[in-house]
Amino acid sequence: MHSYRVTSPGTSITSFFTALILLSGIAIASGQTAPRKFLPEDHLEKPDDAPMYIFHQGVFAAGMISQQGPFTSYQVNVTSGGQNITGDAANEPSIVVDPTNRNKMSIGWRQFDSVGSNFRKAGYGYTSNGGTSWMFPGSLENTFRSDPVLAPDAAGNFFYLSLQGNLLTDLWRSFTGGQSWTLLGPSKGGDKQWFTIDTTNSPGRGFQYQWWSTASNPTPGKQFTRSTNGGLTWMEPVSVPHEIVWGTLDVNSNGDLFLGGVDAGVGPDEKIWCVRSTNAKNAAVTPTFDLATAANMGGNVAAGDVINPLGITGQLYLAIDRSGASTHNNVYMLASLKPFGSTGNGTDVMFVRSTDSGQTFSAPRRINDDPINSSKWHWFGTFSVAPDGRLDAVWLDTRNAANNTDSQLFYSYSRDGGNTWSANVAVSQPFNPLIGYPQQNKMGDYMTIVSDLGGGNVAYTATFNGEQDVYYVRVAPPSLNTLNLSTRARVLTGEQVLIAGFIITGTDPKRVIIRGIGPSLNGVSGALFDPTLELHQGSTPLASNDNWKTKPDGTSQQAEIEATTIPPSNDSESAIVMMLNPGTYTATLSGKNGGAGIGVVEVYDLDEAANSQLANISTRGFVDTDDNAMIAGLIAGEGETGARAQVLVRALGPSLSASGIQGPLQDPTLALHDANGAIIATNDNWKTNDQTQHSQEALVRSSTIAPSNDLEAAIVATLPPGPSTAIVRGKNNTTGVALVEVYNLE
Repeated sequence: MHSYRVTSPGTSITSFFTALILLSGIAIASGQTAPRKFLPEDHLEKPDDAPMYIFHQGVFAAGMISQQGPFTSYQVNVTSGGQNITGDAANEPSIVVDPTNRNKMSIGWRQFDSVGSNFRKAGYGYTSNGGTSWMFPGSLENTFRSDPVLAPDAAGNFFYLSLQGNLLTDLWRSFTGGQSWTLLGPSKGGDKQWFTIDTTNSPGRGFQYQWWSTASNPTPGKQFTRSTNGGLTWMEPVSVPHEIVWGTLDVNSNGDLFLGGVDAGVGPDEKIWCVRSTNAKNAAVTPTFDLATAANMGGNVAAGDVINPLGITGQLYLAIDRSGASTHNNVYMLASLKPFGSTGNGTDVMFVRSTDSGQTFSAPRRINDDPINSSKWHWFGTFSVAPDGRLDAVWLDTRNAANNTDSQLFYSYSRDGGNTWSANVAVSQPFNPLIGYPQQNKMGDYMTIVSDLGGGNVAYTATFNGEQDVYYVRVAPPSLNTLNLSTRARVLTGEQVLIAGFIITGTDPKRVIIRGIGPSLNGVSGALFDPTLELHQGSTPLASNDNWKTKPDGTSQQAEIEATTIPPSNDSESAIVMMLNPGTYTATLSGKNGGAGIGVVEVYDLDEAANSQLANISTRGFVDTDDNAMIAGLIAGEGETGARAQVLVRALGPSLSASGIQGPLQDPTLALHDANGAIIATNDNWKTNDQTQHSQEALVRSSTIAPSNDLEAAIVATLPPGPSTAIVRGKNNTTGVALVEVYNLE
């Protein structure tokens, strides 16, 4: 984004730093506050050098895949063969993720075809396999462009906002997941722009909001515009309180718009502000801003420092929780800031939140957890809010560098609205950010992250190849496998037998035991007397069993079943042990000779070490009243500190009639209990959170498997290690056939 010059093109790094030292004055004495470098007002996002078109003509080498523990960074700006293009540079990446299919992503960046020129274009790449490989077709067009910002609409269409050489923005759209782009037209914005798209169900759904800097503003005194028709046309710009700059914007579930930025250029009184509009969602009026709140974040935005000489150390990010949970509509701001009163040049990642729609903000919280050291940089801090309210933050960090400049990407998350943050984790190898400059001594001004239920998708710049390249890495909290999935219900005949479907994900075969339990159900009246099991993959039968000690051919399997340490306790119960490849399977539990009663079908993971896991179980059966309700159980395995299992539990009824099921449960309800029987959550109709009465539609839809009928139930939960239980009943004691499902979302 922002750039300003103290050197001319071609000036050496050595002479630049000499000039920087001279400009900085005398060395700072111990304990003395570092001189404040105020944010520059000048603008240089314009063509300086002539184009040097060497795109895809460099010497190719293998594209970089960099590993740091469990985190893998994939180079994005590579050839169709996955090769690195030497001699170019790429920075300032913005990532967009398809909300309907997380495997589809696109990244836009400032593309320098040659490090011998600062002429830059709007580069882009895309992936359709979750980021493990990328295609880099080129640039939007062969003209000067900068400041890429990408965003999706609710349908999964991608938009690319780009700054042209005439200091005006235009907007591009992709219906193909970023594979190709079409110019929609001018969008009336200026330099250092950002935009967001309302994906809520508010009156402003689909509206696009854009805001930009005061520097070289093409519409002086006016920095904000809106599109109400998908970016095709934009209203005449209007002013923004305090002329704030260098930030981002978001909407809450009501469609209220919030901007977070800094009133740059006002010297020592510079402040960070949260600005709100409650009528931008009203297409019939010109937007106005009804609230502007100064937020003390514990420091100031920094610029012109050694870590990013011709840029800032990070802009300000604002994001809003739309989970429907207890943190619903919280407004958060995060930035890499130079602490007030600091005696050095370093920055910290600072965070504040508002629980009252931006009227007040919390005290600032420092997210980087290393010892305070004013020589260390924690820069380019950015964050995102997951659909369930989890916060994911990443930044570049020099804590491990003796030279205080070599940087690593670090990650931390919060599950409680930012009250506490996880221990910081390095997710990339170290790299030197001071090399690979394309005749412009900076790595851009930002990087970006987009979160989903399982983790965060990060686009960042690094120099692992000795040059500036764009990388993708997925970050996530530690997760737990589901080791056991089971369902208990009344087993009848015909369509009302108990049918359990389960999915094994991953790459390795998984050894499992499937059990059909009845007689040993203690304290259960009317237990299934003699359960039988059948296992299918699609229409292909794989195995069957009546009494667990004996195979269908009459040979014994007792030793094999007992070796699992969980054999059934009654000889009439059933068990199947098999090694299954990743895929979808169905286990049918019925009563021998048409018998009926309460039964349990269970699937256990016998090989936790395999690179595969039980991802979900979905069981169809008859839901009766009282103790004969349908009960689904799962056990989450042990893991590292803080690890949780992210699950979606669904109870379906009315939609089963579309599959020809007779007598479906018309209004299922769902209750999720912990190991002690305490209620974790309940749900009647899936679009509303029972506990808060806020909408949870966006949260459930983010799983991409929302129920199709409004009367069906769903709960998204983060579960600790151990057992949990989901109980399905009919509202007002109704009965019928229902489907209960437990999905592991990690």
